[in-house]
Amino acid sequence: MVAVEVFVDPSCPWAWITSRWVKEVAPSRGLDVTWRSYCLEIRDDYDVAPTMPAERRQTALAAHALSHRMLRIFEAARAGSGEDAVDALYAAWGRVFFADVRHAYDTLAAGGDDALLSACIEESGLQSGGASDLLGAADDAKWDAPIVDAMDVAYAFGGPKTQTPTIVVRSTPPYGFKGPVMAPAPTGDAGLRLWDAITVIAGEPGFFEITRPRVNPPRTTA
Repeated sequence: MVAVEVFVDPSCPWAWITSRWVKEVAPSRGLDVTWRSYCLEIRDDYDVAPTMPAERRQTALAAHALSHRMLRIFEAARAGSGEDAVDALYAAWGRVFFADVRHAYDTLAAGGDDALLSACIEESGLQSGGASDLLGAADDAKWDAPIVDAMDVAYAFGGPKTQTPTIVVRSTPPYGFKGPVMAPAPTGDAGLRLWDAITVIAGEPGFFEITRPRVNPPRTTA
């Protein structure tokens, strides 16, 4: 098994798409996947990237704030119940948030942060210790320490203030990369070919960049 860390901000649809692709290829490629915290709100100093269109700024700020709270819940669950708990929470987040993004944003606009977080906790099935305990972690700043620690790892492999997703492959030697960003993600044999190709490229010490214009919006499915 090869340990693979995927650094995600839950509000990022691109990270969600990539995470489902990694989840699919993992059994065939012997990957032991963990979801590591990456907080866009912390990265952007509680603002948004300057490239963010003005009409989307407030929505993005609200989503990043909600995501920060969810990451604190991730870290509390990780500390209390291990990586499987984080996997369950992230999968539940996708089913609650990305299954109907419009409804999720409407709930946010109505001040329904706690309702969304509670729905994710309930959907995850993590009732051990009480869902209210996990919900309380959302506002406990002590969980920011492991979030920042994880982000430092992402920066080390993806570059300063890298984007989400960033992936680190703990082979010998370990390597990492920003992305991949795709919409839609390939599935089946095509998904496996993409993983193989990316790991060959990313494992080459002299290689550092490949990019092309984004032509598709994120297509999220839970």
